[in-house]
Amino acid sequence: MNSIFDLGLINLTIPAWQMAIYIIVFTLFMFAHETRGCLLTTYVFGLYWCYYLYGREFIAAAGVNTAMFTAYIGFGFMLACFSLISLFYEK
Repeated sequence: MNSIFDLGLINLTIPAWQMAIYIIVFTLFMFAHETRGCLLTTYVFGLYWCYYLYGREFIAAAGVNTAMFTAYIGFGFMLACFSLISLFYEK
């Protein structure tokens, strides 16, 4: 049976302080009954962590083709803008 001390040997690829910030912000939005805030927080952290984990591989795969990197950044900004617009949209 594993003890709790064995959990310290796990290698996390995402820094624990970033996960803690995500959990705190997400929990605050849940307590405030802000579903849109929960979704926006999840989108933002998810995109950031994907770039944090796979950004180097993406840039290496793109090589000298800056159009791919520009498209990646452009679509990221568009997704962020649409997420912000959806926050302020009322039915």
